[in-house]
Amino acid sequence: MSTQTGKAEVVVSPSEFFQIEATERIRSSVELELSDHSYLPKSDFLRADWVASVAVPAFKTLAQRGFLAPRFCTIGTGVGLDALAAVEILQARTVGFTDIHDDVVECARKNIQSNLLAEDVELFGGAGDLLTPLVGKLSQVDVIYENLPNIPMAQSDDLAHGQTSSTFIAERSEEIPGFAEKNLVTLHYLALQQAYPVLRVGGRVLSSIGSRIPISEILALSGAAGYDGRVLTYTWKVQSEPDEVVGGFARWERKGLGPFHFYPVRVLQEAFEGLSPAAAGAQALQMENDLSPHEISAVDAMALVEKGEQVGHTVAILDSVKVAASAL
Repeated sequence: MSTQTGKAEVVVSPSEFFQIEATERIRSSVELELSDHSYLPKSDFLRADWVASVAVPAFKTLAQRGFLAPRFCTIGTGVGLDALAAVEILQARTVGFTDIHDDVVECARKNIQSNLLAEDVELFGGAGDLLTPLVGKLSQVDVIYENLPNIPMAQSDDLAHGQTSSTFIAERSEEIPGFAEKNLVTLHYLALQQAYPVLRVGGRVLSSIGSRIPISEILALSGAAGYDGRVLTYTWKVQSEPDEVVGGFARWERKGLGPFHFYPVRVLQEAFEGLSPAAAGAQALQMENDLSPHEISAVDAMALVEKGEQVGHTVAILDSVKVAASAL
């Protein structure tokens, strides 16, 4: 599925990673350059990888419904695989991408450019906070995709260290709705705010959110930021980096935030068996209710992780559509 060709490069097969028969707009073997800050694709364990198990099914759902994205942007791109998926699946031709580290953005630019077959793709990249690096560079965007970290950083941590910024966020100064702060979805709310003036009417933000909080609280993000929101796809993934992630949620849970919900992997496998992410999205609230007897708090999930057991969580793609002012 993937090979390590050296300390700073990984080779991925899109046919397996994206579950498509053949590629038309990107190379059939994708070579990815990594930096010290790059979030490593979980190409040998797709159920733990955000692009493979969450972003790609959402892009496919839009494409199957006839919604393509000639103008596409991704916030927090990492190695650029989400952008390449959009070029292939959503027929993206104008592609914006951001991340907070210069070296990550430069690697992503090289990765996207070097793996393109299509000659009609124009790239706009920038390092910085959310969409701010692209202010004035992109407008009338069809789809903005984001998969942003959730856990407030402890004072002893440093976002410049390794892959810390893939999981943790720095303290924010903006005014955040109380429910968003309590549920640790601050960056998702801010991304929706920044995206609104960049989108065309009818354009959408796809927010990839680990449903460790109630779906009703996730849907509330759209309304709070002025969008029409719904769940596009619903799926699950094995918790990657469990020591850092589950441990981070457990620390904040002990301080009164949350609670945050995890599940035994076996329960998630059985609940989602035979369901496409789109079909599960259509019944996400009912599935969440059915799963509720099996919820494990972050504190209890951490106890399982410390015993060497795997835990998972559900994931919702929040589809926030920009509607015309007269429709509000």
